[in-house]
Amino acid sequence: MTIVASNQKQSSRLVLFDFDGTLCDSAEQIVNAIKKAGQDVGLTNIEDEQTRQYIGQGLHHLALKLTNYNNEKANEFFDAYRHNFKVTTNSSDSYLSPLFEGAQEAVTSLVKDGWLTGIVTNKGRNGLNYLMQKHGIVHLFDLTFTVDEKQPKPSKEMAIDAMYDCGVEPSNTVLVGDTIYDAQCAANAGIPFVGVSWGYNSAEMLMQHGARTVIDNFSQLHTILNEITS
Repeated sequence: MTIVASNQKQSSRLVLFDFDGTLCDSAEQIVNAIKKAGQDVGLTNIEDEQTRQYIGQGLHHLALKLTNYNNEKANEFFDAYRHNFKVTTNSSDSYLSPLFEGAQEAVTSLVKDGWLTGIVTNKGRNGLNYLMQKHGIVHLFDLTFTVDEKQPKPSKEMAIDAMYDCGVEPSNTVLVGDTIYDAQCAANAGIPFVGVSWGYNSAEMLMQHGARTVIDNFSQLHTILNEITS
């Protein structure tokens, strides 16, 4: 987690981003890692579509669902996933999940316009840090919260704590994400939610769960955020 310096709290607006499926196109890497961990613990019937539906809920919840809430088997799966991730990231030829087109440029534009920026993700800390460092975007974010430090979305904890740390009011905070868990987190925290159409849940589903709007590309984001917080 990055702590915002007191002089940066002068800014009046904060945008919080989900990571997987919003900023980073990590579906292929996550699905492959889940299936590999499943095979390691004897779960050989995990389907790609089933796995994609669970992404965004956090690894602990995913493990429980895939094991029919068998705590012992879920812990085995969790350990296998973490072990495989460590092996993969230490490999020189490992696949690097790309950022979505325009993601880095959009965040950079917001920072230049005086927005405070944060990441609130159900991803683990090691995975988030690895990808942020590899893509060279650590400096663009004032704070990052993961499921290793906070309650997973749809809990409001990440959003509430982010606003508190940044000194920003709910009316000047927006959460941007791709799943209903992001939408529910925003609703629980009393802040607007903007959906993205390229993630794990459909635009229709996001609108049904309270999205102010759903964008089709990052070039639309800056204008939308200014309109919401004006």
